[in-house]
Amino acid sequence: MRPPRAAAAATLLFAAVATSPAVAPGRPGAPDHQTAREGPVVHLPDARIKFEINDTDHDGGIQVFLDADPWESLSIFDPDGERVYTTSTEGNIGQLGGTELFLESGEPPFDELSLDDLLELFPEGRYRFRGTGIEGERFVGSAVLTHDLPDGPTLVSPLEGGPPQDPGHTTVTWEPVGAANGSPIIGYQVLVVQPDTGLTALPQIALDVMMPPTATSLAVPPGFLQPSTTYEWEVLAIEEGGNQTLSSSFFTTSP
Repeated sequence: MRPPRAAAAATLLFAAVATSPAVAPGRPGAPDHQTAREGPVVHLPDARIKFEINDTDHDGGIQVFLDADPWESLSIFDPDGERVYTTSTEGNIGQLGGTELFLESGEPPFDELSLDDLLELFPEGRYRFRGTGIEGERFVGSAVLTHDLPDGPTLVSPLEGGPPQDPGHTTVTWEPVGAANGSPIIGYQVLVVQPDTGLTALPQIALDVMMPPTATSLAVPPGFLQPSTTYEWEVLAIEEGGNQTLSSSFFTTSP
């Protein structure tokens, strides 16, 4: 469902584009390409940063999402003011600018980069987003990252190695997850995926549903599952701050 897990801990760190030698050490007030223009200040309508932990594969990483009018460049700074990510649009795409950004870091296994070390890389606190728009705007935004990590949901049925499922009548079920360090669970994301269609333009077929925090099951809509096919399914528990932990399994449908 996601790209293969990273093989080395170093891949967790965000890739950053080269910056001018004149740039100060990556702080949000530095006079670099992010703040050099004099233009209107525009607050980002959506900026998020969160951890995703895989309780089944025992790995984890960081995810970022932001939404903005067409932007030329964007940077993210940690609570200490250190730049952790920079990106820019160039060439033909640069003429149009970017509008949304979803970024998922590498996810080295915990026996290569422990959970404690991952949390140390990304301390709790307010992360600041700064950018420039193609019309000279100065984009600003922020998001709070916490270390409140939910437990992975306990999957009940169907489980890998179990009997084949009826393609027209399959329900996936899980046990509820308690609050994460006092932070309540606000919902579950449930995915049922045909991992390999063999089609380059459509490599996966996925059912992706957001469920309320009271949910413990999802009936797969008739017509989605195909006979004699293997599916991966996962449930993500999402806490109030946005951090999420997933558990996954497989099942096969009957002919």
